[in-house]
Amino acid sequence: MACTNKSKIKGFLEEKLPEQEMKTIEKHLENCRDCQKELDKLLNDNINLETEQLEVDDAVLISKIKARIKGVRRITLYGLLGFIIGVFSRFYTRDDFLLTKAVMALPYKLAEFALGIFFSKNTLHPWEGMFYRYAGEMGFFPYHPILDFVATSLTPAIIASFIAVIIGYLFSDKRIFIRRKIINFLLAWLIVFLVWTGVLYGTYGYTLAKIDSLSGVTGMTIYKAEKNSTSWLIRIDQDALREEKYAELVAAISQAEKKGKKMFPQEKNGFELLVDFKGGGQIPIYLEKNTGEMIVHNGDAYQVSPDKMELLNDLPGGGK
Repeated sequence: MACTNKSKIKGFLEEKLPEQEMKTIEKHLENCRDCQKELDKLLNDNINLETEQLEVDDAVLISKIKARIKGVRRITLYGLLGFIIGVFSRFYTRDDFLLTKAVMALPYKLAEFALGIFFSKNTLHPWEGMFYRYAGEMGFFPYHPILDFVATSLTPAIIASFIAVIIGYLFSDKRIFIRRKIINFLLAWLIVFLVWTGVLYGTYGYTLAKIDSLSGVTGMTIYKAEKNSTSWLIRIDQDALREEKYAELVAAISQAEKKGKKMFPQEKNGFELLVDFKGGGQIPIYLEKNTGEMIVHNGDAYQVSPDKMELLNDLPGGGK
C-alpha cells in the first residue's frame, strides 16, 4: 500500500508546506522507502529538464536541483580521488611528508586489518620466509605474487573510495542526501567488499589446490643449491616446454609420489625449483640430489625416481 505522505513530497521539495509539516516529512523520509523513491524521482525528472523550461516561481526547486547535481559531482570526485590514493597507498612508507603519509597509510592499514580477518592463516612464519624469495607485502598470499599485488593495491583503493564517498555525502545538502542514503551506501559497499574477499579467497584456493596436486605447472626456474648458496641453472618457460627433455622434467615433478610431510630444509645439497602454476601460483621446491626426496615449501614431501633425477643432473651445470 502506497504511503499517504507520498503526495506531499513535491510540496516538501518546493518548500511549500507549513514549517512543522516540512520537519515531519523530512523526518519521515529517513524511514520511508516509497517517499524517498518519490523524492529521487522528482529530482531526477527535473534535472533532465532544460533550465529555460522552468518557471521563475520554481526558484527553490532549481536551487535543490543544482544542489543535487553539485552533490553527485562532489561524491563522484571524492570517490575517484579516494580510489587513486588507495591504489598508491602501498607506497606510504616512502613518503617523508607526515600529512600525506598519514592519509595514505590509513586505507592501507585498514585494508591490512580487514584482509587479516579472512586470510591471516595464510601468512608464513618468520623461519619459512627466510627460505622463500617472495612473501608478499601484506603476506596473505605468499604463493601467488600477482594476487598479492592486486589485493595490496585494490583493497586499500576500495576502502579509500568508501571513506571518500562518505565524506562527500556528509558535505552534501542534507535535504537531498538524507541519512538513509548513507545507510544504503554502507550496505552496498559491504556487499562489494565481501564479494571482493570471495574473489580473493576463491582465486587463492584454486592456486593452493594446483600446488597441492602439483598440476598445471607452466614453468620453473632451477637453481643448484649447495649448503648456504644457490646458483642459477636454467629457466624453463612455455617455449622451452616444447622440447621433450624439459617437458619430461616437468612431468617428473608433477608425477612424484607423495610421502607425507617434512620441514623445508635449511641446509641443502641438490636443486631448488621455483615452480610456476596455472593462474599465477608460485612456490619453491627442494630436490635432494642423492636420494631424490622432494620437499615443497608448504611441507608436502614427495619421492622422485632415480631415473628422473638424471634429467636434472644432465642439465648444464647440474653435475653429478
